Amino acid sequence: MGVQPKDLRPLAEKVYDLITADIATGEIASGTALVQEQVAAQYGVSRTPVRDVLTRLTLEGLTTLVPGRGYVVNQLDESEIADVFDVRYALEALAVHRACGHYTPQQMLRMSTLIEETALIDPSDNLELFRLGLAFHIALVEPAGNSFLLNVLTSVWNHPIQKRITMTYREGEEYQNKVVDDHRRILNALKNEDANQAIELLRHCHDVTDPTRARK
Repeated sequence: MGVQPKDLRPLAEKVYDLITADIATGEIASGTALVQEQVAAQYGVSRTPVRDVLTRLTLEGLTTLVPGRGYVVNQLDESEIADVFDVRYALEALAVHRACGHYTPQQMLRMSTLIEETALIDPSDNLELFRLGLAFHIALVEPAGNSFLLNVLTSVWNHPIQKRITMTYREGEEYQNKVVDDHRRILNALKNEDANQAIELLRHCHDVTDPTRARK
């Protein structure tokens, strides 16, 4: 799909979102060579924004510049995946510790609604599962009261590697049920203002989601 004319953001940002979404969902597979001219034609733009985007993707670890081939989409390394989940868990655990006891009834209802929506979606819809899971984790840490912590967490959640891990590696009814169960148990711990239990359950939730741990 090409760039939408009604989208008023800078062209490079629009192209970046399109390419990272295609990489995250597997539409552009690992090992694919992204040649500037071909990518520009595919997305209906000039070479200039494509060159900027490919440079950015390389800095973010999604592609590598290979002489004679152009920019090639990287295969995810298991140590890289584990590193992302370790950082995300550490930050979320700190945020939950700070947030526990400060949730409003509206925030509790929001998390409960997201859980039930997750339970009802098609188990093969990784995009929606990712969206609802992210929304739950955002709601989970919102009352932490530390804007810097929340900004850092947001950058981790929105990083293309995080999206690619979640949407490419994990799918199916069994995984969906585990996520729903973990989120319900976390919510119950928060209702009881038990930060330690919530954080322990959060670790289990991350282990279920992290494919490097789920396979062990």
